Amino acid sequence: MAGKRLSTTFYRKISLIYDALDRMYFTSGGRNPREIVGKMIRKDKAKVLDLCCGTFANGLVVACKRPDATVIGLDRSKQMLRRARLKVNDKRVKNVKLLCRDATDTGIKGGTFDYIIIGLVLHECDPGLWKAVLSEAGRLLADDGRLIILDWDTQESIKGKLKFSPLYLCESIATPKHFKEYYYSDKRLFFEEYGFEMERMERCDVTFVASFKKKEMADQDDQYLKETRMLNYRADSIKKLVKARGWEALGEYDKIGAVYDFVRNEILFGYNRSDLLTAEEVLRDGYGQCNTKGTLLMALLRAVGVPCRLHGSEVSKDFQRGATSGIISKLAPERIAHTWVEVFYEGKWTSLEGVITDEAYVRGVKKRRPGKRGAFKEYAISVRNLHSLDLNWKGEDLFVQNTSVVEDYGVFESPDDFFKEHRQTWNMIKDFAYVHYGRKVMNRNVSRIRQSGM
Repeated sequence: MAGKRLSTTFYRKISLIYDALDRMYFTSGGRNPREIVGKMIRKDKAKVLDLCCGTFANGLVVACKRPDATVIGLDRSKQMLRRARLKVNDKRVKNVKLLCRDATDTGIKGGTFDYIIIGLVLHECDPGLWKAVLSEAGRLLADDGRLIILDWDTQESIKGKLKFSPLYLCESIATPKHFKEYYYSDKRLFFEEYGFEMERMERCDVTFVASFKKKEMADQDDQYLKETRMLNYRADSIKKLVKARGWEALGEYDKIGAVYDFVRNEILFGYNRSDLLTAEEVLRDGYGQCNTKGTLLMALLRAVGVPCRLHGSEVSKDFQRGATSGIISKLAPERIAHTWVEVFYEGKWTSLEGVITDEAYVRGVKKRRPGKRGAFKEYAISVRNLHSLDLNWKGEDLFVQNTSVVEDYGVFESPDDFFKEHRQTWNMIKDFAYVHYGRKVMNRNVSRIRQSGM
């Protein structure tokens, strides 16, 4: 069973039709993911656990293909296990044991299994259950064991989206809160957070099957160099960018400068749909504000081996005048989540907040306020003196919005950590208005200012 929060009634009903999924999606042409799971069991006389086994579809394939293996099926649903027992008896396999237990507290000795299979389960769980189930799996798995995950795969083609759409709709309705978060996640990064390192992934029609090994503590990255869900610097687009620019071959000062200049001037200042975009998504957008540019900057710095961290704060909205206007300004919250990157250079942490506004935009703002002297708080710039503002990398702190900070939250290892605690709060109407109208107006304003500075 997927978790304690899913009702016994639901699983009693679904147990009657659960195996229809195989006929509809797995055995109607193409690669059968159950068969791929079976092929990933390679060790002789292996001890295998089908965790949250349901009707034992995965474990049964293994038991039939590997009669020398010992295969345990474990689930909390008696109805599911009843169907599983009928299938085991029908196949007359003798190397199977079925247990009715909770997947988060199995009572089995740690390190018992060579392989643990979790199939079509985690997309139904919330973060608490992800942690509980995968922690128990990690405890039960031998040090050299393998975790095998079978689950729904994201669809890129129109044909794939159409085929998967009925299931996508059902899952979105049945488990709406966390299904999409898991479904669209980078699985390599997702499982790394729970102590597993991906070895291989094979894709079928609407599913993937992936094998993971336990991540050794000695292999854990330095806290200021590690990859996270948002700082996904092993994404293909980011790796290709780093290689094409030759950043890794540069000295430390030049690495920082080259990466900073790229994010500042080639990723233009603008407003994304969300602060929670991954680095890869920000790169794809080609523009960003303080939080999203910071995410991309951190990912690129860590990709080339430069330690960095995030400084979190809140700023007042007043300095956004000029970039925002009219009703958009009135709808905006009084205080806005604001972050910047700090890089460890020459034995100290140096701030790179200046990455937010590209040079052409800054020139455009200066042209609009030619006689302005002293403190300046307009057009998303908040500094002590606009016309002496120089945001080029020189090995020193660079700030462009910091004089509007109203609350300082200190430093964080990653944007993931910051936004878990300090996510910008909007009601649904304001969020919809910002994503579909407000930010587009703001981006047009920013573009006009930039054009005047070119």
